[in-house]
Amino acid sequence: RHAAFFLLSPVFDVQRKITYKNLGKWYQELREYRPEIPCIVVANKIDADIRVTQKGFNFGKKHNLPFYFVSAADGTNVVKLFKDAIKLAVSYKQNSQDFLDEVMRELENFELEKQEAEDLSEKEDLSEDGEKPKAV
Repeated sequence: RHAAFFLLSPVFDVQRKITYKNLGKWYQELREYRPEIPCIVVANKIDADIRVTQKGFNFGKKHNLPFYFVSAADGTNVVKLFKDAIKLAVSYKQNSQDFLDEVMRELENFELEKQEAEDLSEKEDLSEDGEKPKAV
């Protein structure tokens, strides 16, 4: 719902070296704003040349990040990537000490309380005159 616990996955295109070279810049920018958010590095388009999976892409190892070879075109490893990403995101959200996440949780609680109050008010209006309030 909120990006406060969004799992960022820097994705690079194995056919375009510039996207791999940009990982460092993207990662540094992310860490500047969200130092604790989990990341997964994704090498996409392996369907174009499966031999690319034999290459040594060290970015993930260097930064101690999970690394996945995927193909969005044929679905290779996509389900596994999403399952693992969801597990990481849930774990992060439950255990986060990140200030921004704390703020977002408070906002969510506020929104829930506000909605509950509106629902209660609507029920009270119904019980008073027996009719549903008319939409304006």
